[in-house]
Amino acid sequence: MAQLDLTSHHVNYLIWRYLQESGHGEAAVSLQRAWFPDPQSLPFAPYIKTHALVSLVQKGLQYRELESSIDKEGNPIPAPPPEYFFGPEPFEPTSVKTPRETVGPERAVSPAKVVRDRSAVNGHVAEVPIVGKKVRIDPDANGDESMDVDVSHEASEDKPDTPVPEPIDGDGDVSMEADEAPPEPTFTLTSGSSIGVQMTPAKAADLAPDTTLLDVADDHVTRTLWRPHDPTVVVTAGDTFCSLWKLSLSSAPVPKSLISFKGGDSCVSAVAWDAVGEKLAVATYSELRGAITMYDVNGDAVDLLPELPRMITGLHWAPDGSQLVVVASDNRTSELALWDDTQRPDVYPPPQRISSPVYDLAWCGRNQVFACGNGSVYQCEVDHSIRLTNTFTSDASNAAWEFIRCVQTPSASVAVAACSETASIWIPTHDMHIDKAHQGEITAIEIRPQEQTPRRNSSIVLASYSTDDSVKVWQVDLEVKQFECLHRLFLGPSTPALAGGFSPDGYALGAVSKDRLFIWNVERGGNAMATWSAPVSSEVKEEETDRATNGQNGLSGAISDRALSWDADGKRLAYGFGHQLAIVNLQR
Repeated sequence: MAQLDLTSHHVNYLIWRYLQESGHGEAAVSLQRAWFPDPQSLPFAPYIKTHALVSLVQKGLQYRELESSIDKEGNPIPAPPPEYFFGPEPFEPTSVKTPRETVGPERAVSPAKVVRDRSAVNGHVAEVPIVGKKVRIDPDANGDESMDVDVSHEASEDKPDTPVPEPIDGDGDVSMEADEAPPEPTFTLTSGSSIGVQMTPAKAADLAPDTTLLDVADDHVTRTLWRPHDPTVVVTAGDTFCSLWKLSLSSAPVPKSLISFKGGDSCVSAVAWDAVGEKLAVATYSELRGAITMYDVNGDAVDLLPELPRMITGLHWAPDGSQLVVVASDNRTSELALWDDTQRPDVYPPPQRISSPVYDLAWCGRNQVFACGNGSVYQCEVDHSIRLTNTFTSDASNAAWEFIRCVQTPSASVAVAACSETASIWIPTHDMHIDKAHQGEITAIEIRPQEQTPRRNSSIVLASYSTDDSVKVWQVDLEVKQFECLHRLFLGPSTPALAGGFSPDGYALGAVSKDRLFIWNVERGGNAMATWSAPVSSEVKEEETDRATNGQNGLSGAISDRALSWDADGKRLAYGFGHQLAIVNLQR
């Protein structure tokens, strides 16, 4: 018989892997946080095969059955009445409905909770649940004292099966080339009647081999923007520069500098592509006046808009038109001006004045926008001008609502706002509110792109990013006014989520920290499908006065700038960090 030194780390790792393979991502993250921050770094992790816990338990049950069928001398004994380990009657897996069967795939969240005694890691007595009964483990001061268990000869001869990370394809799946058939479904059980589940990879694919790292400028990258419908052109911008990069598979990326300020009080304050990608609007601030220059796809200046007597903090093109909402804001008042690029008047039409700083603005459909400020969200109608039609006032009058995102559902307009400092989320259009959505400050919110035919007209999916090292994915039922946290995605200890977004098709979700990128499958949650980390030689310099981009309007904060954007095909990401830009290719 082979002997195995079984420790609490071995048992916890097997349970952690089982939870992932069964689709219980949130429970796996809870166990990981309470037990060990990086289970895949344990020395035995690469040698553990898929479904190892179930396989090991099944072999143990076979050994128990064999042990009960022979006496001490090894002679067979008459067959006793059936005595099953889990009770007097055999258990039929098909008789029990799983959460995925009863709730549905879009709300497939396991109610299972992982409860573990933290003291087991610190060398105290702990109880570990194993297949219906508890085995007492008495670790020494280091938590490594072992107990002997018998395993079959077959199990002892298993060869190491080290997982090899592969890139994700155009649809976001790991290990799927275009000419391969779809993989067979993964099952929780290895024999008998099994229930098929989607599995998060035990080890995330490393995107480093397919990433191009570019030195952009001497200033921090605060914005990255792909040209609409064109995955070969991306714009990077910071406080003192704006550059256009043309990418090619056959040659090195070619940058063209649009704006470069060398000191002084001038700065780049906002950047935005129009809906079709014909014009890039770049706002600058100099000598107490704001100006907007239009550039074509080659980086040549083609138009100059009238100046405004204050800083332009936001540029927001209509999602399918030629209209541009210009936000000019200071610490006291704001103006929302409408520019129609097909009319090109000599001056702006009369703006809509708001007695508050406007931190962010978003279009909702074709003829309305929502803006957020101190204690309020403002709804405006847009046609030949822009007019305030409704003001939503929050219970917290002093709350700075810094982020806003909107979506037009078949039944209603929906505006979602977030307050960074209080970590609150507010849906003023439906009188919904959630306090302390995170344990740290909220750094961004995004709404998942709506399907062509939504499953539920009254439901949206929302992602919130936070300095508490996590991203939360929420199912929001607008009809019954209820928030449900589908996934809590953990980046790692001291790894705040600083920016992110959904892929254009809503399949994947990306998030970035100081020097790392994570990509998850939105439906599965759990561990990341793929990751990228800046090389050790790549210095990420942070100034003591680092500025955070609050929403799309660039007002100051205390968190480091990070930028992430998906191209129109969802196959590449532009990740701006420090003075560098990473072009991450999700498909070879």
